[in-house]
Amino acid sequence: MGTFQIDWRRYRVIDLSYEVVPGASKERYFEIERDLLPDKAFMHHVRTHTHVGTHVEMGAHFFEGGPDAASYPLDRFMGRALLLDVPDVSKAPIVTSEYLDEMLGERNLPGDIIICRNSDPLSLRGERPLPSLSPGAAQWFANHEVKMIGIDTHFRLGQDVEQGRALHHIFMLAGGVIVEFLDHLDEISQPEFFFMALPFKARAIDSAWARAIAIEERPRE
Repeated sequence: MGTFQIDWRRYRVIDLSYEVVPGASKERYFEIERDLLPDKAFMHHVRTHTHVGTHVEMGAHFFEGGPDAASYPLDRFMGRALLLDVPDVSKAPIVTSEYLDEMLGERNLPGDIIICRNSDPLSLRGERPLPSLSPGAAQWFANHEVKMIGIDTHFRLGQDVEQGRALHHIFMLAGGVIVEFLDHLDEISQPEFFFMALPFKARAIDSAWARAIAIEERPRE
């Protein structure tokens, strides 16, 4: 028996995955039909697409012939993560390179993951707009060799379609990947933590479903 183990008295796991409910959405459809295998055990036929629930977008999402879900090393989807928090959207409706310099400029970022969180109560209630990452932010991430960025449904990749396309182009051209539809980001209590979102290993798809988790150190008493 091996001796490797994690002291769970010091660490906790946070499930950051969005729960998919069959039939709950027409746009992000997820339909299942139960059937039987030859041995009479149950199985399901599934009709959906690659951007339902928590999913990782890769180069094939944006570039013809870009790398698919099976083409990246596993370490691209896990590692040290830094929390980029926006507590007041009125001060940062658009996350620019200047905002990133202020919030993350002193960190050693190559190979890190940035998880973006909107913690503005007014924005979460719809009384202010959602914060959005700018194409300049994508260039900042690329220049600092960030390997993955993550958002939930309360954060936007660009203010409009044009900006969103520019952001994807800049960051993915630099080899970055994007995880979307995260959930429970409010449960993260530490500015640094271990993050993992391992995509379903399949060829020829642009994006893949993932189970995302954070492992963070418990506050010391």
